[in-house]
Amino acid sequence: MDKILSDFGVEPILLIAQVVNFIILLLLLKKFAYGPILKVLEKRKETIAQSLKNAEEIELKLAKTEEDREKKLEDASKEARKILEEATKSAQQIITESHEKVSKDMEIVMQKGAESIKMEKEKMQEEVRLELADIVVMSLKKVVSDSLDAKMQKEVVDNAVKKMQKPN
Repeated sequence: MDKILSDFGVEPILLIAQVVNFIILLLLLKKFAYGPILKVLEKRKETIAQSLKNAEEIELKLAKTEEDREKKLEDASKEARKILEEATKSAQQIITESHEKVSKDMEIVMQKGAESIKMEKEKMQEEVRLELADIVVMSLKKVVSDSLDAKMQKEVVDNAVKKMQKPN
């Protein structure tokens, strides 16, 4: 082996010195360069993992928020429809009640008008009877005054007045 090493121009002492130097260099690099770099890379890896985890949580929260928003919109829509239906029912009820009240009021006005007309008619009939009775009394007095005495005249006139005052 010495011959092979000498043929290639390798000196064993220098080779061992270079190996020792390489190991020392490797240990120094590991302690001062690779160690901090690996720590930085590990921290970065953890940060990226945490960021990915946070991103997933944010996506889940966003999805949940979207679902909540959709549910609230649906609930609001249902509530709006319910309020609209109640308002429509109330309006219909108010309209129906108003129609009924107007109908009742019209009936009352019609009844009062009919009663008023009936009373006016009766009053006018009574006035006509009284006028007619006066005319008949005057006519009978003129006709009867010549042929009957005062007592008979009074009886005939009273009977005629009584008959005219009785409603048919």
